[in-house]
Amino acid sequence: MYEPFYEFIRQFLPEFKIDVTIVEPLLESRKVYKGEFLFREGDVCDFVGLTLKGCLRTFFLKDAKEFTLFFHSEHQPLGDYESFSKQRPACFSCQAIEDSEVLLINHQVLQVFEVAPDGQKFLRLYAESLAFMLRDKLLSLFKDTPEQRYLNLIQTEPLILQRIPQYYLASYLGIEPESLSRLKRRVHH
Repeated sequence: MYEPFYEFIRQFLPEFKIDVTIVEPLLESRKVYKGEFLFREGDVCDFVGLTLKGCLRTFFLKDAKEFTLFFHSEHQPLGDYESFSKQRPACFSCQAIEDSEVLLINHQVLQVFEVAPDGQKFLRLYAESLAFMLRDKLLSLFKDTPEQRYLNLIQTEPLILQRIPQYYLASYLGIEPESLSRLKRRVHH
């Protein structure tokens, strides 16, 4: 059941070994049904996670309008890391787009990682990957047009487009749903 978790670790640091007999009892799997929230803006997020099955989205509200930041399909990390590490209220929400299952990684698991040989190196590499992902998203919002962001999504995650409702896609691209219809016609012609 936890093989996606170990595969995720190997992506960052193939030589990293963790004692599964210590870690596995600390891991928790949670089912999140379509439309249900894993956590909400304002809650303290007491875990980070890995999507085992399904698809979720991370978003925030501004002036009662939703802005989707990320989609998290299978084997992708999620959570509000700052809320988790500093025990502060989360600045965004995470909601299931499909019936999903998420592996929750709590503070006890991270403590096991911190004392393991190469554990701190793994955690640094993971934190760097989150920072780079956020940097890329921020740059894309300022540098790319919605059409460029859409084309990038087609190139990097084509299957996700079949799984997410169009209004979430429009929110992700930073446009209105009506504009998305025009954009898709233009791109596909």
